[in-house]
Amino acid sequence: MERLAGRTALVLRSPERASSTVEQLAARGANAVVCPVIDFELPSDTAALDAGVQRLASGGYDWLILTSLTTLRALEQRAVTLGLDLTRASKTRVAAVAEASAVAAQAAGLAVDFVPQEKTGAGLVAELPAAAGERVLVAQADIAARTVEAGLAERGLSVDVVTAYRTVDAPADPTRRLEVPVLGDHGAPAAAAPLVAPEHLAERISEIDAVLFTSPSIVRRFAQLAGTDFPGPAIAIGGTTAAELTRLGFQRVHTAQAPTPAAMVDAWAASLD
Repeated sequence: MERLAGRTALVLRSPERASSTVEQLAARGANAVVCPVIDFELPSDTAALDAGVQRLASGGYDWLILTSLTTLRALEQRAVTLGLDLTRASKTRVAAVAEASAVAAQAAGLAVDFVPQEKTGAGLVAELPAAAGERVLVAQADIAARTVEAGLAERGLSVDVVTAYRTVDAPADPTRRLEVPVLGDHGAPAAAAPLVAPEHLAERISEIDAVLFTSPSIVRRFAQLAGTDFPGPAIAIGGTTAAELTRLGFQRVHTAQAPTPAAMVDAWAASLD
């Protein structure tokens, strides 16, 4: 019998972003509760982002680096506002850090030329088939590490870095919230699961058997809302997220073997051995 059957996992993402994870849990007989603890806004000043989008739409870059689904949302939203079509930048090659970003980009009409074998920023820097002197656009969060920017610059590429979005506590300011529709993690409509508001998370945490963490910022926000003494498995999507869980004092930290919903569910199952 599936060891996850009847157990409940907390997915700390918005319903549309949690879709594939909810489906993976259901396939293993587990339940899901969804609580979006962070949200995303456009920067208050979009001048630099708009300049990057305009150059991108005109084919002024050799490479576009997509570091997340949210990056794609921000680029799409500004392109729509500016009346631009990013799919016409035919000379620009697109690199996505992970499969979820690649699938979303393809659904949006962008051909994806490269996804690294090691699906991290460091992996992209090491594996990207780019030559010195090529011009690259890196659009990323305000709190993003400089791994991609610094690594590509060290390789001799000409790197333009713009802040595509800000990571904020949910809910975002409705006047700046990213509104470009994005489907589930792999292009499916958002799966149904009970939704808990962040302010009620602490009182509901006793119902949860495991928590799935997909970024260090989500770890920090969860800790603010519900503390760090959760007794069950804390499942991290990757090493950076696992390190933040450990730094804050979570005791049962387990890391997925790949940054995918299926691998996170597998890590939860393995943690019960």
